[in-house]
Amino acid sequence: MNLFSRSKLRFAVIVGTRPNFVKAAPFLRESVKHPRFDWVVIHTGQHFDRNMSEVFFEELGIPKPDIFLAPGGERHTEKIALMFDKMKEVFKHHKFDGAIVFGDVNSTLAGALAAIKYNVKLVHIEAGLRSYDRRMPEEINRAIVDHLSNLHFVTEQSGIDNLLREGVKIEKIHLVGNIMIESLEIYRDKIMSSKIVEDLGLTSKGYVLATIHRQENIDSKKDLERVLLLVNEIAKVWPVIFPLHPGTRKKIEEYKLKPLIENLLVIEPTGYFDFVKLTKESIGVVTDSGGIQEETSHLGIPCATLRDNTERPITLELGSNKLFPIDEASSQDIINHLKRTVFVPGKIPLWDKRVSQRIFEVLDQWKI
Repeated sequence: MNLFSRSKLRFAVIVGTRPNFVKAAPFLRESVKHPRFDWVVIHTGQHFDRNMSEVFFEELGIPKPDIFLAPGGERHTEKIALMFDKMKEVFKHHKFDGAIVFGDVNSTLAGALAAIKYNVKLVHIEAGLRSYDRRMPEEINRAIVDHLSNLHFVTEQSGIDNLLREGVKIEKIHLVGNIMIESLEIYRDKIMSSKIVEDLGLTSKGYVLATIHRQENIDSKKDLERVLLLVNEIAKVWPVIFPLHPGTRKKIEEYKLKPLIENLLVIEPTGYFDFVKLTKESIGVVTDSGGIQEETSHLGIPCATLRDNTERPITLELGSNKLFPIDEASSQDIINHLKRTVFVPGKIPLWDKRVSQRIFEVLDQWKI
């Protein structure tokens, strides 16, 4: 990438976590067709080990980051502050015209704050989603970023409704579809060629996939224990595959809950192709993730979401996704939901291979 040409608009593309990488891949793939821009990819270092970061760049063909920050820090607020501090220096040096951020992670917030600090135009991809649950750090992140942004690219009608309700001008809002689903469609052949199911000794529709990482489910021993007990009850009916997020592993060890994962097939976090293949071939998924709710809805796979609410209501409307608040959920209710076979792949408007193309139709005409 050309970091020094000033005949073009220079834009930062800020990523830092697995979901960011999946969303950035189709955007950067499309970007080479648009000569108006120079792109500088900034990796905040929020996810930094091979399984959480490097493998995604290799699989998805994302250009190696031009800048890697590796800020360190322990607590969420400390990490955001350190990322912001390092990002300020990058923005000061490069004199960006614009910045692209994705989703709702800490890297998204830190990048947005740095952009605004230097009067850089901010573009938020996957804008407008709301759970209206301020216990979620992601909810606070996405709301702040939306109200700092100059352009909002939204995935579903609820995003438009939320932004308008909060006073964002309609001319800033563009319904373009779901860029994470664009990745799934672009790489579908590679996903289907994954051998992860066979390598783990599994059979198609013979297991349940579980992922747990949200702060509200792992930051207290009581809540994490409740979640793991529910998953253990499911494991009495079907084998449960449990890719273990580093943050969740740390909490399980801290709370001395390792006996509660002994009956699960615990694996390291996988690459993107392997993970989507595991999702597609599963009976269903038990999760607290946001993006997985969308992927399962698109694929027609039952999803039991261990949360009180969701910022993606369209997945509930389709029926394949259902909420199970952990204080109320019974394992039998979850099992009954996962047993349902009436779901078909979702036909959500604009969840297709042309999301990035629609984004660039706006960016190419944007008067900065």
